[in-house]
Amino acid sequence: FTSTREMDTIDLFENSVNDGEEFEEELTAAEVLQKMEDSWLNEKHSPELLESKMEIVECMMEQVNTMEENLSRLKKGDMRIPVHRMELQRIKFMVNSYLRLRLEKIQSNIFHYTKTDDDNPSRLTQEEADFALNYKENLTEHFNSLALRHIPGVWESTKVAPATPAPNLSTAVFVSVREDVPGVDIKDDAGKGRDDTIQLMKGSQHMVKYDAISHLVDEGSVQLL
Repeated sequence: FTSTREMDTIDLFENSVNDGEEFEEELTAAEVLQKMEDSWLNEKHSPELLESKMEIVECMMEQVNTMEENLSRLKKGDMRIPVHRMELQRIKFMVNSYLRLRLEKIQSNIFHYTKTDDDNPSRLTQEEADFALNYKENLTEHFNSLALRHIPGVWESTKVAPATPAPNLSTAVFVSVREDVPGVDIKDDAGKGRDDTIQLMKGSQHMVKYDAISHLVDEGSVQLL
């Protein structure tokens, strides 16, 4: 059984399957759309910046162009046109929201994401890295002109190094389990010996600390909700 929305999407995607030759997997248009939606939801509900899925975004945008071409070929008055246009706007919103979410996270923790080391590898695309560098320079200049240059004495940033704000990885998140994952350790941050081990069974949903399942999000074993 296929829903009306899915059939409309498949109809619009006609002749667009596998347009993204650089995509390593051979995916149908519906599968690319599902991966785009999964990536969007994960990025939306994750407290940290996730690995970029720009190859999916680029493939999705190629198919959006095909959808618009298919839409232009429909006869005026065709009852499918308003439904197709609504689906097209939904997909565009999802792609734009995904990109905005990543930029908002970068801006919120700009000094964290521009400082990379073995414990904090960069997850920025080249375009995001350029944006982050420019934003950081402008923000630093703003702080200097607004406050730091008015502080008496000499400000030596090398001697005063406050902790860099970072995403709160202990945030509670909802997850839907896609693959059985036995033995997930949940640590008690309060240090009262209430550590626990839970079994994540396929099809179940849980509310857990993000840092306990972050690696499972990367693997695709769980989906953030």
